Amino acid sequence: MKKFNWGNGIFLAVTLFIIATLSVVSYIISLDFYLVSNNHYEEGVKYQETIDNKTRAANLENPVIVLFDEGTTSIKLIFPDEVLGDSLSGNITFYRPNNPNLDKKYNLSLNTEGLQTIPVGDFEKGRWRLSVEWEADSLTYLEEKNIFI
Repeated sequence: MKKFNWGNGIFLAVTLFIIATLSVVSYIISLDFYLVSNNHYEEGVKYQETIDNKTRAANLENPVIVLFDEGTTSIKLIFPDEVLGDSLSGNITFYRPNNPNLDKKYNLSLNTEGLQTIPVGDFEKGRWRLSVEWEADSLTYLEEKNIFI
């Protein structure tokens, strides 16, 4: 019977380490990954504008309210009276962090009470980032929320 010695043990340990390392590297290479945005450089340059828009929205006396209605499986956006006006326009973006193919974008279309309902029953379950950007009286506002559907 052949004896197991230190040389064989070291050889076995190094071989297992190399196999494990190659397995992890091949697994990581096979994963799909997504950039947050394809034009991240341009967005980074104008990020101060984004900060200003968020600050402007945060300084509203009554902020935009985002509610999830379980009965109708929808998201309700309620805008305060102070921003409602004839010149209000904007868009609503549902950003899916792990798959940009699922991102959805809607035009802002409020009723007379400042309410917009968006059905989300067909959305994939999980984390979404809701971004509401609107312009009123030549000022742009941005509200972002993380939501779980």
